[in-house]
Order: sequence, then C-alpha cells, then structure tokens
Amino acid sequence: MDSAIDEQQIRGMAITGATDQEIADAIGWTVADLIAKFGAAMKQTRAKRAVSLRRKQSEVAFDGSTSMLSHLGRCELGQSDRSGDANDFPSPLDPKVG
Repeated sequence: MDSAIDEQQIRGMAITGATDQEIADAIGWTVADLIAKFGAAMKQTRAKRAVSLRRKQSEVAFDGSTSMLSHLGRCELGQSDRSGDANDFPSPLDPKVG
C-alpha cells in the first residue's frame, strides 16, 4: 500500500463514477485496503455526485426536455411509456389502501 495516496486523489476518481475496483487498480491497491482507508470518503463523494446528477437532471427537465421529464417520471414516479386504455388506471374514487 502506497502511503503517498491521499484522500483528494481518491475523491477525484470517485466523483467521476469510478468503481472501487477501478480506483484500486489505478493506485495499485486491493479493494479491501482501499475501502478500509477511504471507504467513508468514497461513499460521501458518491452521494454528492448522485445529488449533483439529480439536480442537473431536474434542471434539464424543467428547462423543457421532454425526454428528461419522461425519464424522471419513469424513475421517480413509476410512470410508463406504454399507452394503455382507461381500464389500466384505478378510478379516482377507488379507495387507496396501504
């Protein structure tokens, strides 16, 4: 394990979406050693990446991208691209349980 590797180098790779294996290979470490030393930093950096990507997707959608609106509708709202008939959807008066 090379002690010259610092957290910022690891964060820089994690923010691009690199996997644990890719980062470990790039620095010549095992995945186990990488996670032991930088696991928390990688987790935090990847969470920040996810938030940034969601923010950008929302901006693009709200700026009028119908394809992004459709994508977010499928992913976040469970909507479907398929067109069905009126019987596919519950009546507004149907009781909701659960």
